Amino acid sequence: MRICICDDEISQCDVLKEMILAHGAHAVTVYHSAEELLFECENNYAFDCIFLDIQMKGINGIECARKIREKDSHVILVFLSAISDYVFEGYEVNAIRYLLKPLNVQKCHELLDIIQNSIEKESAYLLINKTKINCDDITYIESFGHYCSIHAKEVIESKISIGELCRQLPDEFIQVHRSFLVNLKHVEAIQKDQCILEDQSIIPISRSSVKKVNEAFMAFIKGGLYL
Repeated sequence: MRICICDDEISQCDVLKEMILAHGAHAVTVYHSAEELLFECENNYAFDCIFLDIQMKGINGIECARKIREKDSHVILVFLSAISDYVFEGYEVNAIRYLLKPLNVQKCHELLDIIQNSIEKESAYLLINKTKINCDDITYIESFGHYCSIHAKEVIESKISIGELCRQLPDEFIQVHRSFLVNLKHVEAIQKDQCILEDQSIIPISRSSVKKVNEAFMAFIKGGLYL
């Protein structure tokens, strides 16, 4: 998981980071103030979970959570506090729960298990150019040499190979051409040599991929899993 810690007590950050890394191979980013977190992330919180200390100098954890929620309704928030007096503010910003200080490794790991299970049940996403893209929103991907254009709610270009994207995307994505990946969730029809998407985009199908694409589409609309 991609985890962020925001706490102005450096020693507490170190303790929590050590606990998180002992739980698994997580990527941990640390900020020592809410101002630093909000500035560095530029309204794009590319984390699975953010641990926020409530009682920070300047912008406190509750205020920071409200600002995060203005831009991101999905990232999981956990409050760190020495007291449990802020429970109602936690409900307001949809925080998953509290970790009370002094931190306990068992409770921390139990919480990380809950977070990991929750994330696995949610839709997959890509992290491209520090932007989280929900895979369900992607209609198709087109490759141009060493770059790819990802067509979702907006078009995002990134220096990444189509092969690398294939490895990151869930099973409903299929490569129909050496330069195109399509999301079967957005395919309206398969014709002889092309896919018609819901937005009426027309994506070519290579001759060598026709059989595979047709089988994948039929399996998908019947609710099966095509491998």
